[in-house]
Amino acid sequence: MPRVRLDRAALNRTIRGASRGELDSAARLTLNLAKLFAPVKTGRLRASGRIESRRTLGLRTIYTIGFDVHYAPFVNDGTKPHKIRPKRAKALKFNVGGRTVFATVVNHPGTKANPFLDRALQRVAANRGYQFKHD
Repeated sequence: MPRVRLDRAALNRTIRGASRGELDSAARLTLNLAKLFAPVKTGRLRASGRIESRRTLGLRTIYTIGFDVHYAPFVNDGTKPHKIRPKRAKALKFNVGGRTVFATVVNHPGTKANPFLDRALQRVAANRGYQFKHD
């Protein structure tokens, strides 16, 4: 699950005394923007967005915003060039230009990152005066 975090020290200075409602609102807004920024092919990525909140011993609430489909990190962060090999069959089967092609290995060129979650968090952080730091 791709994750983005705010700079904790800056966040603590910025929102010390902020209500839980303010933090809930910021988390919901971040998730909603991330869903808007997410690419849509089938809608599964967008529909899988979730917010988890938990309290720590210091009674602070920690929010995690993520997407529960296995390919979400690949969309958000991109991929490097890699080889694709069949897992259950002897060959891969796909269509190219209307023809069926079989191959034992495919050299995938990688995919460009589409940091939809990062963009959402950056926008919410900037609008609310929080400092943003990518891990």
